Amino acid sequence: MMHLKAIFVSLIWILFFVLSCGKKLPPTSPDIWPPKVLNVNPIDRHHIVVYFSERVDTITSQKLINFKILNPERSETTGVIFSERKSKGDEVLLTIPELGNDKYTLFVYNIKDIKGNLMKNAEKSFKPSSEKDTIPPLLKYSRPSRMWIRAPMDSIILLKFSEPMDSSSADLDNFILTNVLIDSGFVWSKTLTQLRLGFHLKEATVGKVFILPVLSDLSGNRLEEMRILTLTAMDSLPKNRMNINVGKENELRTKGYAFLRSRTKKLLENITVVDTACSFFFMPEDTYFVSVIAKDSVDTTGVWWGEKKIGFFPDTTGVLNEKISLDYIKKDKIDHFVLSTYDVLLGSIK
Repeated sequence: MMHLKAIFVSLIWILFFVLSCGKKLPPTSPDIWPPKVLNVNPIDRHHIVVYFSERVDTITSQKLINFKILNPERSETTGVIFSERKSKGDEVLLTIPELGNDKYTLFVYNIKDIKGNLMKNAEKSFKPSSEKDTIPPLLKYSRPSRMWIRAPMDSIILLKFSEPMDSSSADLDNFILTNVLIDSGFVWSKTLTQLRLGFHLKEATVGKVFILPVLSDLSGNRLEEMRILTLTAMDSLPKNRMNINVGKENELRTKGYAFLRSRTKKLLENITVVDTACSFFFMPEDTYFVSVIAKDSVDTTGVWWGEKKIGFFPDTTGVLNEKISLDYIKKDKIDHFVLSTYDVLLGSIK
């Protein structure tokens, strides 16, 4: 009898298991809670980090109107210059003007998490840091962003930075220009975060503006990014492409750049990072010099260097393949223009 009862119980459990296999488990509880501000950490004179309880979205965390700084003793309100969500998603780096030694309150408004839950407002008190700013500024926006086809012959380039810049050190030496001229009178905004440059294009050419990583903020930190703007009044750009294979596989090279220059050797057409291969675009049919310079990964007494004169007359595919061999030589044997530009670019590498 007991044996039959055990069989019956087993059958009941098997039947229950079979019937339940096709059923879905109940859904997990949806995220309906808005994010919270956990803490505010001043890291230097111009930056504070806001820590949230969860990942926040990129749109609301980058809106400057969602952050205000109040000095309660003086009833003075200060705006935020730049906001950037860090890669983890639950931290936001704020760039702020230099504040006094008083205690301040950061007000945070209308921040959403990645599920869209809205935190209407929060506040945290903090005391500014006296540490020196060591964070490099960012070129966060440029107009044109990279390329301007059908550009006017005379117009404006607009650059926006993530924090106030040192306008006294900004001049034409911060740029390399090809087939375009820039007015020497730079126009800065009152906050020193925007720069307007008047430019003049040469007709029927492709103009290049190389923004070198030389401009610095008020603490002396330089830009880490070189940006290349391409300007032309033409309706389209050439679809040509020059592919360059560089050196040999057993050469121990690092931090290399390739420079595309016109026949004058002083008119720079392009710069690109190079390892064992690189490519150039937007070239009309002409004769060019391609110069390659790189550091050795061990020996610092010289550099790897190669240069080749290339007649660029592509076939119907618009593609030309070339190879450049490198030799290890002393720096004093390298073209001064290329070497000085290379040193500027390396100066932005930590």
